[in-house]
Amino acid sequence: MIVSCPSCATKFEMPVEPGAEATVMRCGNCGHGWIEAHATEVSDIVPVDAPGARVEADDDDTEARIIAEARKIARAAHIAEHKAKTARQRRSAQIRGWTGLAAGICLVLGAVVAMPERIVQAAPAAAKLYSFAGKTVNVYGLSISSIQQKYMIVNGQPVLALRGRIANITEQDRRVPPLRFVLRNADGKQLHTWTLNSVGKGPIGAGAVSAFVTRLAAPPAGVESVEIRFARPGEIG
Repeated sequence: MIVSCPSCATKFEMPVEPGAEATVMRCGNCGHGWIEAHATEVSDIVPVDAPGARVEADDDDTEARIIAEARKIARAAHIAEHKAKTARQRRSAQIRGWTGLAAGICLVLGAVVAMPERIVQAAPAAAKLYSFAGKTVNVYGLSISSIQQKYMIVNGQPVLALRGRIANITEQDRRVPPLRFVLRNADGKQLHTWTLNSVGKGPIGAGAVSAFVTRLAAPPAGVESVEIRFARPGEIG
């Protein structure tokens, strides 16, 4: 059966499926889609034995067949439209799902780049990932500087005194955690450690600086370097 596209008039051979009332067509030339009803055979032959009665009966039968065919075409069109609508909704849901996933990934990556300190505070193991990327994350927002080391004799006993400054490099008040001191020899071997639990008299204001001082009586011999850092959980006594 030859049909024409309602949009561009391109002609096509329409396959006729047994038992089907209509076929959903799509033009390969312009992409227009439409529903093409199958041809219906209508006989207009009237027997000669009862002209008046047969003509009226045939007219009624023809009208009934036309109405039935119209209903079948309408039903086929409704089914085709329902399938097309379902397919559109499914594609829209998939697009929304992928869009939401992409937006979530962008938000996470943005937080990782913009707020490394908060990320490490929430997940300390993330500090290693940042270090692999060549970025050192200052979890506390504090900076240790201006270290001074001095040996003294107090009451005939040697004493090692260490002084320094702690600066708040953020825009919020920061509590100073305990400080950890490590003495090492020339080979880097640890000789002695201790922790200063109390630093200052409360949080350090934004941009402010606080000083600390600690003393160690009878320090071990051979001290070549001093490591000063914030104490880890297991080092706080």
